[in-house]
Amino acid sequence: MVNRFIGFLHGELFFEDDLPIYVNRAVENYSSHEHRHDFLEISYVSEGSGSHHTGESAIPVSQGDIVLIPVGVSHVFRPGSPVPTRPLIVRNCLIHTDKLAGQLAGWPGFAALAPFLAQPDIRYYRDRDGECGRLFHRLHLEYGARRTAREAALHMLLLELLIQLHRLGEEEVPFAAAPPAGMEAALRLMHAEYAAPLSTATLAANAGLGERQFQRLFAKYTGMTPLAYQQTLRMQEACRLLRDTDCKLAAVAAATGYQDISHFAALFKRIVGSAPGQYRKQARAQPAQRSD
Repeated sequence: MVNRFIGFLHGELFFEDDLPIYVNRAVENYSSHEHRHDFLEISYVSEGSGSHHTGESAIPVSQGDIVLIPVGVSHVFRPGSPVPTRPLIVRNCLIHTDKLAGQLAGWPGFAALAPFLAQPDIRYYRDRDGECGRLFHRLHLEYGARRTAREAALHMLLLELLIQLHRLGEEEVPFAAAPPAGMEAALRLMHAEYAAPLSTATLAANAGLGERQFQRLFAKYTGMTPLAYQQTLRMQEACRLLRDTDCKLAAVAAATGYQDISHFAALFKRIVGSAPGQYRKQARAQPAQRSD
């Protein structure tokens, strides 16, 4: 198996002067790098559906899901469909934790919210009443408008968001996309051995389920059949190899489980939307950027 590339994003690329907050809107795609960063990120799925990948885990996400990504934890969002008319759109709030903690240290009651700034693990929340979505929308507008008292408004909105997340966490409602029993074991196998010819029987046995039950639960959890999910994993790795290496097409196909280059190229075009050579040319012509 080819080791995956994990990039690193530095906060200095995003934060302005002494403002420890950055807000953007990103259309996620298959060419996005898995990455770590030196800031806290809170992401809100505002449109579409897909999955959030970290390590060997892939958690389905859809509109209204919120993901808190700590400093130093690798992750990436992937759309659920390669069709451009069904994008996965995520609003992101990046936080320079040290600066924000220093600025708000004396704020009444901030001690109850401070743990969010040092959260060591990825956390998932569900915006059941839409309030977090409204706050993300206002944060994005305020960040881009550059109106009078912009910095104060951004801090107030971020405090409101942290309060909402704190309360959602206290309610201890299980995340809507929690995997069925045994499913994580099957997914770990698929992520580790994506290039191998894994049968449904093998995956079901790994999950401790019968084949029919496994197929039903897998489709409910991921929104895909096991074959479609494996093909998506393979195409994600093919995108990385085309983008980040000089491997010839035959080598890329073989590394992702395909011996027939014509079949691989046709499948790549159907899933990703462009031929492998065209994808490589476009990916190298411009560096991957997160949209505002």
